[in-house]
Amino acid sequence: MSTRLWQLAVLAAVIGIGLILLVVPRARDGSSAATFTRVGRNGPVFTVSVPRDRTNDDQYLMRIAEQLSAEEVQGGGSGQISVMVWPDDVPVPKEPPSTEFDPSMKTQAAGIFINPARNIKHMIRFRDGATIAERDFGTPTR
Repeated sequence: MSTRLWQLAVLAAVIGIGLILLVVPRARDGSSAATFTRVGRNGPVFTVSVPRDRTNDDQYLMRIAEQLSAEEVQGGGSGQISVMVWPDDVPVPKEPPSTEFDPSMKTQAAGIFINPARNIKHMIRFRDGATIAERDFGTPTR
């Protein structure tokens, strides 16, 4: 009879641990999905906003773009996308700007281009509408 009690105790512990893992939110680490707000989209071009304190975190912004690209692939697309990033404390356009003269371009923090088929992951950083830095995360684009 003690074997039966032991089996029930182990089963209850396994079920309890499983429930805890399902209910308790996990801590975010570098591999987890980044949180952001999807503001708009036009074809493969997304406009998103992120907390202002995260706009200078290249890895964080790249995770957003990779997440959107992966969603495109899961939906049957190529995954080739562009992501235009703004801080969440400025107006973000629902339609991606089509020229550099659009007023929202003055507040854009970054632009990211991803082409998974060619392992291209390229980020451009902006300040006051001017390019201040570029960085390749995949195969160099130049």
